[in-house]
Amino acid sequence: MPAVTTVDKVLLYVSTCTKDQVAALALAPAGRFHLPVDDLVRQAVSDRLRLAAEHLRHGDDLLLAGAFRASVGRHYYAMYHAARAIVFGVCGGDDFERHSTLPRNLPAAMLDVGTLEAELTEARLLRNQADYDPYPSTDTEWEIDARSLGATAAGFVSDFEVFALDRSLI
Repeated sequence: MPAVTTVDKVLLYVSTCTKDQVAALALAPAGRFHLPVDDLVRQAVSDRLRLAAEHLRHGDDLLLAGAFRASVGRHYYAMYHAARAIVFGVCGGDDFERHSTLPRNLPAAMLDVGTLEAELTEARLLRNQADYDPYPSTDTEWEIDARSLGATAAGFVSDFEVFALDRSLI
């Protein structure tokens, strides 16, 4: 297991709080955390977007290597973490981490939110097939879906990063 710093522990704790818990933290006596709670929330959003970008890069690397089935999972998780970041930032807590719940909680203020919801839901279903179904059995049979999802994931993550910047979530 990687080493975890005290700052990491605080950020992990904050990043898993509900909206009410984040609000309660903001009312806690000064000095409990070395940063204001709003800054911790922004850092959690930024860190999850960074994780999304990392998954996107790994998915792209797997595509280039011809590991199409495996790339599907990394591209889905890029989208998943980008969505969690924004939902957490907009709500000030509550990232709706359940894979079936998250798409329905994307911010209504996002441009074409219905399309984004559908893309995330379809990516999850494809990831489930790639991870759990033995068929199609050869990696090459996953190529078209994998390349399509790679392109979708790149646009999806980019849209969420722009939204975060525009809304000062990071």
